[in-house]
Amino acid sequence: MLKFASIQYHVFILMAILGFLLLPDACQLAWHHNDEIKEKVLSLHSGQTHAGILLSQIKEFLPMSPEIIVTTTGPGSFTSIRVQLAAAIGLKIGYRAKLFCPNTLDLLEWASNGSIPVLDSFRGDYFTKLDGVVRCITTKEIDTLKREHKSFCGDLGWTPENLAIYLLKYYLSYKDPDILNKPEPYYVRTPEYKTRTYNRK
Repeated sequence: MLKFASIQYHVFILMAILGFLLLPDACQLAWHHNDEIKEKVLSLHSGQTHAGILLSQIKEFLPMSPEIIVTTTGPGSFTSIRVQLAAAIGLKIGYRAKLFCPNTLDLLEWASNGSIPVLDSFRGDYFTKLDGVVRCITTKEIDTLKREHKSFCGDLGWTPENLAIYLLKYYLSYKDPDILNKPEPYYVRTPEYKTRTYNRK
């Protein structure tokens, strides 16, 4: 186990916290208790699905019952977000734990100290947060921001090997974590959205 870097903790410092999130090809886990952490990043192999492995991996990973469950609400893959939020709800009920569910763009922006968070929508554009507003932008708009020497995090810039660790830190530094306790998907657009016809170029 490793010590956390020095950050401003709130009163839940001694609580057992489980953090997890899903990427298109991986499952990221992190655990915090008594100022110590452990982590795990599992790459998905051919034929594996997030729904098929997430809870079994969490069960093997947990050293004790968690009191806090932290995960993200999106934006991202509709399926992955639904799977991780369903898992969070089930774990909350089973362990009688509290939930902390920020959106992924806010988490990336915080973890990178203010870089522009960018997530590939896989539908011809990108989810981002610019000047406090979450929206979709095109590759042309990304290129304009690059010419302005803007820094990115996420799919087009800095990203940690295990974002779940930063998810735990975000919780521990958040002033009032009870505000973000709703496990509702953060949709920039609805799941019924059809792929746009323009090219990224």
